[in-house]
Amino acid sequence: MQFVFVVVIAAGYYFLFKVGRDTLDEMRAQRTAVGRPQILVDDDYDRLPEVDVVVRNVSQGAARDITFEFSAPVESSGGFVVSDLPHFKFGMDCLAPGGEISSHWDHLDSLLPHLRQKGLEGGIVVTTTYWDMAGEQYASRWRLNPFVYESRRYVRHTGMGDLVEAVEGLSEDAKKISDSIDRLASRPESEREDGARQQAE
Repeated sequence: MQFVFVVVIAAGYYFLFKVGRDTLDEMRAQRTAVGRPQILVDDDYDRLPEVDVVVRNVSQGAARDITFEFSAPVESSGGFVVSDLPHFKFGMDCLAPGGEISSHWDHLDSLLPHLRQKGLEGGIVVTTTYWDMAGEQYASRWRLNPFVYESRRYVRHTGMGDLVEAVEGLSEDAKKISDSIDRLASRPESEREDGARQQAE
């Protein structure tokens, strides 16, 4: 009977030890995942029909010594090579968690025929290589493919720039109204009375 009791106690301790170790391993893996950088290269459509190329660190860990390799040049219809920008060509020393760099690529209506002419209907593959702060290396591949929005209806998102333009437009309208009032006020009283009489007739 005592032997069975000892076996049960030993099995209980073993089970508790195993659960504790598994929990510790899981916590360690979560902590590592949080600190692991994840660099994403994306063709951003937030400003459609304008297309941007955005580099983002979507993790909570900083990335360093980031390099980019493109399967083909990322070129606009006007001939500007986005992939020759310094942060793409020479790499980036560091990108903080949540950090991003956005570069304008082209207008969608001009870009798609240009890419089709270059035979890039399948998109452009970008390979990123980078390190975390502990010295571990990572690599990921992303595809830039604006053709996903070909022949589709899209909604242009309103941003801060649109708000500024709207306010400037209102300001210009208010100035025109103010100038008209000033011109009317500066006319002699007799002219104002003649104008009022003509309007009444």
